[in-house]
Amino acid sequence: MINLLYLATEKAVGGFGIKFDLLGSNIVNLIIIIVFLLVYGSKFLNNILAQRRDKIAQEIQEADNYANDAAKALATAKENLDQAQAQAKKIKTDAQATAKNLKVEILAQGEKEVERMKATAVQELDSERAKVVAQLKRQVAILALEKAEQDLRSRLNDDLQGQLISRAVDQLGG
Repeated sequence: MINLLYLATEKAVGGFGIKFDLLGSNIVNLIIIIVFLLVYGSKFLNNILAQRRDKIAQEIQEADNYANDAAKALATAKENLDQAQAQAKKIKTDAQATAKNLKVEILAQGEKEVERMKATAVQELDSERAKVVAQLKRQVAILALEKAEQDLRSRLNDDLQGQLISRAVDQLGG
């Protein structure tokens, strides 16, 4: 590099030198600048490109990691969904079986209740019938006694009454 600068100066013997004449030295100056940029700029540009390449590779790796994590999460979610659906199906089946059992139990309990109500009704009817029959018997007995008393009063006179009293006293031991 030092040699290049030495040749670029006018002091070098037979050197081309830097001329500040814009029209004549433009091509030479452009070549020097291009060479300078290629020598020193290529390292800088290579560093920038390498950093960009590394950053892109890292981002691709992160995207792959995110994709793998998402795939795992999706698989887990699908598995959980399948388990939840299976459990929901089991719960539904169990609920239907329980409902059938409860229906049978409720119907059986209803039938027992109907039978109990029928038996209670029959007992109540029998009880009411017995009360009515007893009341009718009392009324018949009262009516019979009243009729007998009326018959006795119409048939009984003082002589017959005296004889009945005497006979009753004799029977009592008097």
